[in-house]
Amino acid sequence: MENTEKAIDVINDLIKINNDRAAGFEKAGKDLKEDENGLMAVFSKLAGESRQNVTELTTLAYQFGGEAAEGTSTSGDLHRAWIDIKSTFTGSDLTAILNECERGEDAAKAAYEDALDPENELSPQVHQILLTQQHGIVEGHNLVKSLRDQSETIVDEDDKFDDENIAAEPSYKGATGEYQAPTAYGAPESGTVISDDEWEDEQAAVTGESKLMEFFVNELKDLYWAENKLVDTLPEMAEAATSAELKDAFDLHLIETEEHVTRLEQIFAILGLQPDSRKCEAIAGIVDEGDEIISATKKGTAQRDVGLIFAGQKAEHYEIASYGGMIALAKTLGYYDVAELLVLTLDEEKTADALLTEIAESQANFAASNEPAED
Repeated sequence: MENTEKAIDVINDLIKINNDRAAGFEKAGKDLKEDENGLMAVFSKLAGESRQNVTELTTLAYQFGGEAAEGTSTSGDLHRAWIDIKSTFTGSDLTAILNECERGEDAAKAAYEDALDPENELSPQVHQILLTQQHGIVEGHNLVKSLRDQSETIVDEDDKFDDENIAAEPSYKGATGEYQAPTAYGAPESGTVISDDEWEDEQAAVTGESKLMEFFVNELKDLYWAENKLVDTLPEMAEAATSAELKDAFDLHLIETEEHVTRLEQIFAILGLQPDSRKCEAIAGIVDEGDEIISATKKGTAQRDVGLIFAGQKAEHYEIASYGGMIALAKTLGYYDVAELLVLTLDEEKTADALLTEIAESQANFAASNEPAED
């Protein structure tokens, strides 16, 4: 009974939050001067998504035998964020409008994170519905942030540029096409809420016992082995590197890689599994190649740095491809919380790869080109 009451409270809080979000985007659309950049359609789509969320959450509340909330939130950071939107929009500053929208999206995103706190002890059915809605909130947040960043490239009227350097005003046409709201699992249409066991059996039929889920878990084990192997290998690469910059790059990525291992362990926990690994032949081969490079090059040479960068980037490119694929699979399986963890790692892998490229192009490659070959 206590868990049911807690679930109704969480659901009703999110009803108000989504009402806030819908009202905020509707107000933002009205404050635009004109729809020349297609932003009206963007705001309308995001507001519509929250209206749909409210419908699903309202149905859930009734299914639990409770009353559904009405209206917007009246307290907390979320309320104040949207009050800012409603009170400060003038329609004369597009960047200001998008800034306020992003603040509202930050608050909505935080609200879903709070709702999904394990302490709320939501049933698996409710948890999955909220995860699906959260995915839409996160995607909407990212789109608004992207649009805000575009708006900041608009040239100020008071700035002076020659004809060749005038910046083009960003176009928002087709922006709604970049955003695809997730297909919600949806609340039950009629009858009582199904039992947790029944719901879990239904989900297992399409996820837990599927060939796709089996492949996903196997690849997760592969990545877990690879990241642990790199934790052991990166210190050796840092020690073998010649330039201080390359040593620092490997040391920094070691810290990140240790966090990648932790995230993978979190993902195993989300899936209800113990962390497990299977040998990643690709990373094993890349590590062996790195050992050969160290053996075949002279200590203290730029040539060795070039070889280490090659080996390092081969590992990064493998991981970038792997994490990118795993993110898509996690979304297909409905594990949006898993996808978010994987995105964090993917971004760090891309950054590490870019840093290695910078070191190669700014110093290592040129320095090695000036080292005389061995007779």
